[in-house]
Amino acid sequence: MISELKKTEIQKFIQDHLYDDPASLMLSAGKYPHIPMKEVVEQIQSKRKAKHKLPEYFATEGIIYPPPLSMEQCSSQVTAAYKASLVKGDAMIDLTGGMGIDTYYLSQSFQEIHYIERQQNLVELAEYNFHCLGAHNIRSHHFQAEDFLNELKDMVDLIYLDPARRGTHNSKVVRFEDCEPDVIQIQPLLQQSARSLLIKASPMLDIKGAINDLGEVTAVHVVADRNEVKELLFFIDENASGNPGIHTINFKSEGKWCFGFDYESELEALPQFGTVSKFIYEPNAAILKAGGFKSVGEQFPGMVKLHANTHLYTSDQLIEDFPGRCFQVLDSLQMNKKHLRKKLPEMQANISVRNFPMSVQQIRKKTSLKEGGEDYIIATQDVNGPVLLHCHRL
Repeated sequence: MISELKKTEIQKFIQDHLYDDPASLMLSAGKYPHIPMKEVVEQIQSKRKAKHKLPEYFATEGIIYPPPLSMEQCSSQVTAAYKASLVKGDAMIDLTGGMGIDTYYLSQSFQEIHYIERQQNLVELAEYNFHCLGAHNIRSHHFQAEDFLNELKDMVDLIYLDPARRGTHNSKVVRFEDCEPDVIQIQPLLQQSARSLLIKASPMLDIKGAINDLGEVTAVHVVADRNEVKELLFFIDENASGNPGIHTINFKSEGKWCFGFDYESELEALPQFGTVSKFIYEPNAAILKAGGFKSVGEQFPGMVKLHANTHLYTSDQLIEDFPGRCFQVLDSLQMNKKHLRKKLPEMQANISVRNFPMSVQQIRKKTSLKEGGEDYIIATQDVNGPVLLHCHRL
């Protein structure tokens, strides 16, 4: 099908109808007997996703995309480029090549990169796109991961893996031993073949458990995009100390938040606890996923933690560079409609719950508050007990 989709007239049709309704295009298939409409409509849907997720691919003529579901699951340009910024060397292997997004960006940090993929159709797709992108230092191989390593003669600088996280009946899996390939099982072979390993994992994976399973972990990177954790990255090499550095990054519409710590320091941290003050701070999703609940407070003097199990902080003076959401506290609220109607005449607010005995849905049901608007309600707990705070986001 690649040979059909790369034809000039097919590419022109995709571009000309890029923003047409897919269902209408399918219904009009009879008007275009020379167009493989099902595949073209999939290309249109995937290319639309690429406009924001993979802008460099979107801007490159001739790129052929995988089906829309695969586009949902592949790395974004921002996360792939971030991985490439962490590494460099002469030669590396992407052992689970897939669509080749990570391979392409990693290729910009190495003299030579080997793309390995067990599905022939993906090899052909990636190889064609590499050519369109002008990536001439990538060598493509149709191989099983273990078979390629067993035939490898020279050690490389880095092996990168993104194990498939689909189990039987296409169910999602998280643990390394449930993925394909099983990183834990083949880890000795991996470490014989490369000086360093970089393993991408599900954002749902337990980080401390994964560090114990892998051993020799040098660093962990928790990568979020617009406050949604997208992936976990584990570096493994001979320099592991038993207390890996934890690096969190959250890409924003403009810029990024970076924050680092380690678990020994997190364990030893002794935060101050107190009651709500003028400003409330919520660490971003990458920090919360990484478990830097106390470390974040230690790195920003003047902040007080609300409660041992409430991962929110407060201060009298605004801390403008805090890596997360900041709110100005306007008032405390009561959980009854009459009181809320006086404070919120529109009966509308965004509700956030942290360490509170009710869920967002339960609060909305009890108060009849609609979602949205400029006002925020933070339902949480400080050292004196549950509080309901009326806030504006800064």
